[in-house]
Amino acid sequence: MRQVFYYLIIIILFFMMGCKSEKKKTSELSTQYINEWISKSAWYKELAMKPDKSINQELFVLQNERNGKAWQVAFDFLKKNNLNELALGRYDLSDDGIYATVSEYETKEHETARYEAHRKYIDIQYVSKGEEYIDLLPMNEVTENPDYDEQADIMFLEGKPGTRLHADKEHFFVFFPDDVHKPCLEIGKTAMVRKIVVKIPWND
Repeated sequence: MRQVFYYLIIIILFFMMGCKSEKKKTSELSTQYINEWISKSAWYKELAMKPDKSINQELFVLQNERNGKAWQVAFDFLKKNNLNELALGRYDLSDDGIYATVSEYETKEHETARYEAHRKYIDIQYVSKGEEYIDLLPMNEVTENPDYDEQADIMFLEGKPGTRLHADKEHFFVFFPDDVHKPCLEIGKTAMVRKIVVKIPWND
């Protein structure tokens, strides 16, 4: 009888541990946990640029925990390369869909730029040379239905003026599927910008 009781205790403890682990993945993370996770991460100490305060930090931590290898590949690319010397074009970083693009372009007038969003990929966007504005809106504030291009994983949308972000070499931005963003916006006048975008598959 006593042996059966001990087995029951072990089973209950095992079940409770499993529930706690699942809770961490599906429930809100505490601000303290998020701040400590970010500040203690190796990439945070090693990267010259820091995450912008506009990033959804809880989602950022959860996606890193669920797909850590992919994020490490992305951070290694940003850390180990001279981003201002890389040739323009696409860089395939892994066999599971992680890739980066390096581009140079002139910033646009606000009236000519369009909001965009993605379903399959998360964007890490970093302006290594120059500066631009990026407008940000949540998906539930978009005013028109999206026309989604599945092959290119992009949809263009219309929406009101969003939160204005200042992109320069000091910070990187992360846009998740619900982050509708309008990049490439001029600051005062049209200017050249060099941008690195790393694409990481979205992990449900």
